[in-house]
Amino acid sequence: MKKQWSFVGAFILFLLVAILSVLNVDPVPINFGFATYEWPLIIVILGALLLGALIATLLSTVKIYQESKTRKEAEKSSTQAKEHENARVNELEDRYNKEIDQLKQEIRVKEKALQTEKSKSTMNTTPTSVEDETL
Repeated sequence: MKKQWSFVGAFILFLLVAILSVLNVDPVPINFGFATYEWPLIIVILGALLLGALIATLLSTVKIYQESKTRKEAEKSSTQAKEHENARVNELEDRYNKEIDQLKQEIRVKEKALQTEKSKSTMNTTPTSVEDETL
């Protein structure tokens, strides 16, 4: 649909230029500051139109280049931020895993100590109960 409207616009512009070229064939003086020339008015109009189109194209190209550069820089900083975030997450995971391992080790040590105490207390209570039975 967009291409169709572009075609219609180009066709209307073409008709307008054709009508202007038929109506404006009278020579007009053009002063460049150092020389004066007489050209048909349609040539002057088309020259101005082409010069304006060239300037607009150059300006839009520069703007597109700047936007592209800005977009690339934003993507680069976004990538760097993600990498930094991932590195921070990995660092925290490692730290928490180490802490978890240390806590597990402490639990194992305390469980062994408890088992040792239980075995000592059962050894101490067993002979007394045996002595009570013999008496």
